[in-house]
Amino acid sequence: MDIPTCSPSITTIIRMDHTHVMAAFHCYHAGTPWWRKRAIVGLTCTALEIHAQLEEEIFYPALGIALPGDEMLRKAGPEHDRMRADIAKLRAMGPHDAAFDARFMQLMQEVMHHVADEETVLLPTAERALASQLGELG
Repeated sequence: MDIPTCSPSITTIIRMDHTHVMAAFHCYHAGTPWWRKRAIVGLTCTALEIHAQLEEEIFYPALGIALPGDEMLRKAGPEHDRMRADIAKLRAMGPHDAAFDARFMQLMQEVMHHVADEETVLLPTAERALASQLGELG
């Protein structure tokens, strides 16, 4: 007997993570007080690191089995590596650093591009290729 699951599908969780990070990006402005910048960047970076780790440990391997050699999936790892490098640089500086805003804006740009690729191509592909596993992966 199959036990019904109450957890959302893996693709729903990924979309929720994307929404959370995009909302945090909208709270960040050059004129935001330094203490709020630090909080926004800290929470955003932690959320991105957790999200990337879960994708790499659960979602991407499952999708790699279903779609070996997928180009979009192949690009995801290096994009995560660049994101982690940007996060490390942000954590090594503070909101008073002249390059802080530009570094966070660069991270935002890279993440928005990555999210757009996942939302428009990778997630719909996964929903077709992994239809029977989405709930279990979630």
